[in-house]
Amino acid sequence: MSMRRPFAKVLIPIVVCAPAVGAQSIADRVSGAAAGAVQFTFAARPGVCGNGRTYIQTGNNNFYGSFNSDMARLEPCQNGPVRVIIDRAGRDVIGIQAYVGNPTTPVTPAIDLGRVSGQQAADYLLDLAARAEGRVGRDAIFPATLADSATTTDRLIAIARNQALSRSTRTAALSYMSNSVPAGQVLPSRAADAIVAIARDETDNQQVRQQALSVLSRLEHGVGIPALVELSKQQGYTWLAKESIAALARSGDPRAREFLRSAVQRDDLSDDVMATVIQSLGREYSTASDAALLRSIYPRLRGDRSRNAVVSSVAEVGGTENMRWLMDLARNDTISSSRRRNALDAARRAGVTTNELIKLYDATTDQDLKSSVLSLLHNIGDDASVNKMIWVMKSETNYTLRKRAISLASGSDDPRIKQALKDLVTR
Repeated sequence: MSMRRPFAKVLIPIVVCAPAVGAQSIADRVSGAAAGAVQFTFAARPGVCGNGRTYIQTGNNNFYGSFNSDMARLEPCQNGPVRVIIDRAGRDVIGIQAYVGNPTTPVTPAIDLGRVSGQQAADYLLDLAARAEGRVGRDAIFPATLADSATTTDRLIAIARNQALSRSTRTAALSYMSNSVPAGQVLPSRAADAIVAIARDETDNQQVRQQALSVLSRLEHGVGIPALVELSKQQGYTWLAKESIAALARSGDPRAREFLRSAVQRDDLSDDVMATVIQSLGREYSTASDAALLRSIYPRLRGDRSRNAVVSSVAEVGGTENMRWLMDLARNDTISSSRRRNALDAARRAGVTTNELIKLYDATTDQDLKSSVLSLLHNIGDDASVNKMIWVMKSETNYTLRKRAISLASGSDDPRIKQALKDLVTR
């Protein structure tokens, strides 16, 4: 297994001890150290480990950095310490790297400020995040959430809500908010309320609001699901409703699925929002009963986006029943040609057979639909489709369709098709 997430370049320090500096703060000690990189270490919270060089694990299969199974075998995951390296130009902080565990490879020089408490480390790093610009502010968030016995929730809330800070710093504060409580515990309601407030704020950056919704969908024990359900009902805020529904769909939470099944049967949603509900219900967690529900609501839908969403979702679920429904839709000459072609293409994705396509070609009088069937037969290329293509090239009475079949066949390497083309030339 190989997983990669954003991670700073590897910089492993040689311990170069700084003079003892009494009870100075970390900020004072960093500022007072000689120019260049400095480091300090602190205890990691339970569940956090790393190999000291290239990866950090924070929970079940949550890896940051570069990781693969061979690496885990050769360099076991060590539960601390967390080592933070502050890269500086003169006295200015220009970069932050975090590692967990003791390295086993050669190291490069850095001034060692020694071991500090988890709360001291978190306070210093979150102070940096609250005032630094660019990636320094962003990169200070993650190591702060690794500290053992450190209280960080309220600081992260303040950073996430501070619109004067960069988007990347605020989204990092949101992303790592759940790390601010011990494993297995629920994020405090004040934090969840703050995340909801950010999502609701129409004056805020849209990407930050999207991140807030994503975080709600991933909170431990599904505590964010009820809030997402409520946000999805905000008909005055179409964007918020759509994004909340999409976040619910990604969560896989059973309550989210039940909400989507209920919402898809409503008649007060705009075509745009309804399409999002349908697409969400038809994603990776969809079942045969979900597809049946979507098929049942199709006749009363009035918008093209929601109709197309049903067709696409049913195709993704696949199976004989869904394929037949799509083919029935393609045969329905009371609907527009574009909707019939859309259904035909979806039936192809659902696994329609060549014989079914040939039956449709023979039964329909819609020339555009016949042309679409020819394209599918050409792409399939089995015996039945080749035989039908040859028949159309030689015997179809509609000149336009014969021309279409010949055009498709002209690039074929099949010897039967090539011979049929030669026969047409010499005839």
